[in-house]
Parts: sequence; C-alpha cells; structure tokens
Amino acid sequence: MDRKEDVSKPARKHHGEEAGAIAGEIVGAVVGSAAGPVGTIAGMVVGAVVGALTGHVLEDEERKNQTHDQELDESIGVTGGDLGAARAGASPLPPAPNADRAPETRPPSDDVRGDPKKGA
Repeated sequence: MDRKEDVSKPARKHHGEEAGAIAGEIVGAVVGSAAGPVGTIAGMVVGAVVGALTGHVLEDEERKNQTHDQELDESIGVTGGDLGAARAGASPLPPAPNADRAPETRPPSDDVRGDPKKGA
C-alpha cells in the first residue's frame, strides 16, 4: 500500500484501547463491589473488555476522520497545490457590478463626545 506520510506532523500513538480497558476496569470494580469480592473481579473483567472494545471503535473512527480530512485537503489544494487558484483554462470572472464607481464616504460627524476642547 503506497501512502504519503505527512512529515510536518509528529506521528501520533493511539492508546484508546488501553485507556478504555483501564477505565472499564475501574468502573467495573466500583460497580461490582456491591456484590462483594467476586463481583469486583467480575466487574473488572467485564469492564476491561467493554472498555477495550469502546476504545478500539473510537480509534477506528478517528482514523477514518483523519483519512477523510487528508483526502479533502488534497482535493481542495491545502496540502498539495495552490489553495484557491483557478484551474488551467478557466474563464475569468465577470467584473463586479458598480466596480468602476468610487465607494461612498460619510460626511464628518458633528459628534462632540470625547473631544476635550469642545467641553464634552
């Protein structure tokens, strides 16, 4: 599989499964402690499995989002090409309406607030 690596970003290590397993063990132990020592052990095991599965799913979704973002960046020219540049052979845009007219200016204000000479 030929993939381009983006060297501008540091490599990210994903620890979602491990973090999920540890969090699941803790929650499972707390919930299972209501049933005594056996419940604590069972809760830790079940919690670790559920937490690891959850962490795996979250990591997988993050990878999919990153791949999608990279594809979008390449297609619009963020990572390769000229962002916002017209394609070769594209026709120029028509001039904007009233482009030759000077912009309107506002007359000076008679507002005296903030002018210490006029006794605001």
